[in-house]
Amino acid sequence: MTDAYRFDESSTEKAIAYAKIYAGTNYSPAMETVLKVAFSEKRNLPTFRLKSSDTILLSGYMKKWVGAYLAGYNNRPSVRTGNCSGTHPDPMAKTILRARISGLEDNLADKIVARHSLLMTIENNIGELLEEYLSVKLSPLGWYCCWGSTIDAVDFCKADGSLLQIKTSDNSENSSSSRVRQGTPIGKWFRRFSRRPGVYNWESLNRMLGRPGYVSESDFRAFAEKTIAANPACIYIAANHLLNRP
Repeated sequence: MTDAYRFDESSTEKAIAYAKIYAGTNYSPAMETVLKVAFSEKRNLPTFRLKSSDTILLSGYMKKWVGAYLAGYNNRPSVRTGNCSGTHPDPMAKTILRARISGLEDNLADKIVARHSLLMTIENNIGELLEEYLSVKLSPLGWYCCWGSTIDAVDFCKADGSLLQIKTSDNSENSSSSRVRQGTPIGKWFRRFSRRPGVYNWESLNRMLGRPGYVSESDFRAFAEKTIAANPACIYIAANHLLNRP
């Protein structure tokens, strides 16, 4: 979040005009809604590492904004191809594991570490699958996804200015997003209770939407399974991964 930027051109209509140029055929009513809401409270515009003390060229800013929106939209799980992580497991994890579990075979220790790394990748994808699921379910109700973090610390918005932040768990909010929400009318919803196994929070979202039973954990799981089955490449698993070996 930044203090309100000073643009060389200040009208939302100008921002829309630039967005239409940069987005071309990808411009949509959903993008326009997010854009209008973003510019209605400039404090919540993404910074793109620009200094708020300088006068910003609106044309250049909108090129970055549209690029961020489309990058987020085009990287949703149903269409993207996952990449190999550049982070390798710390070898110390295997050393500690074998020290803690006496007699653990070297090959099995390698597989446990590899499984943990893969599960971490999958857990990171849960939030993205949740975002896409909600974008499908909520857009008919007038809630649009702020793809690419095009409104700072906000995941969904409505044309009337309503804002919503979503999290996969009640303990997953970071300090930055909490700071942004303080003193601003940004709603918050989380999917599951981290300390209550098997307990989910969908009904609070249904009450917020005024649609009892509209979204649910079973429906989300069905969406995730269908999405992964249709595009398994969205989660990268190397052909020679240890889990594929005997």
